[in-house]
Amino acid sequence: MFPVLFSIGSLSVSSFGIFLALGFLLGLFLIWRLTRAWDLDEEKVLDLILIIFVGGMIFARVFFALENLPYFTSSPLNLIKFSKVPGFSFWGGFLGGWLTLYIFAKRKRFDFWQLADIAFVGLLGGLILAQVGCFLGGCNVGAPSKFFFAVNMAGFVGKRWPVQVIEVIFLSISLLKIWSQATHFHQRGKIAGMGLILVGVIKLVLEPLKQNHSEVIFPLLFVLLGVVILYKVTRKSPIVQLKGLMTFLGDFFTDAKARKKVVQNLGKCWYNQKTSFGWKLRNLKKLLRRSNVKFS
Repeated sequence: MFPVLFSIGSLSVSSFGIFLALGFLLGLFLIWRLTRAWDLDEEKVLDLILIIFVGGMIFARVFFALENLPYFTSSPLNLIKFSKVPGFSFWGGFLGGWLTLYIFAKRKRFDFWQLADIAFVGLLGGLILAQVGCFLGGCNVGAPSKFFFAVNMAGFVGKRWPVQVIEVIFLSISLLKIWSQATHFHQRGKIAGMGLILVGVIKLVLEPLKQNHSEVIFPLLFVLLGVVILYKVTRKSPIVQLKGLMTFLGDFFTDAKARKKVVQNLGKCWYNQKTSFGWKLRNLKKLLRRSNVKFS
């Protein structure tokens, strides 16, 4: 599609890099909103999330190298040369982030499951924009297709399934479902369990539509781990929980009233966030004026 979003002289800015950065900022914003809603120490939580991000990126790069050894055995320095061999592994990044979260949560004496719930909401937000960048940049491409909504992908011949766009839709619906529960009282760990199941199911459903069919084990592990966590924290049948999630997804695509309700809730959420940000900006301007800071 558009691997290079724009160029500044000889410097080319990739669409994937831009949307990956935007995804990180969106995830950070969602985490910040939840820490305020749950009355947690915002500064400490955000510092911890930044450490988790670094740990996740390191593991993501190492796992990518293990999956593509021929590119790195001849020149090990390619591990840090992103311009020559770009790429990260989602599963490696998740494992690294999860381990980093567990270690530092114990050291800082945070509630691990409470932080896991917050972090997973941020992860979903980041994944949505990252998949948009992946669609524009031409990574994780779909299999060849003749359907009317098939698209051309950079570096590949023929039209293909827009699996990245489909995943964005599913992830956005999942985020809406989880956000409504994350902002209300729930058992700690429930959001992480639901998120694991949803991401695992989405990856499994879209796997047959992808060019490379190599991501089956990890999605299955996600689903199984999510089921175990849900049962542990809620003591309710995981099948009942899963049926509720699947019913929500089914209603969204088959029931016009359900879609309208989701869109209305999304509009309300956007209006509240915009209003809150507007008031904070006004208060900041007042504070700067009192400090004799003049705007040009």
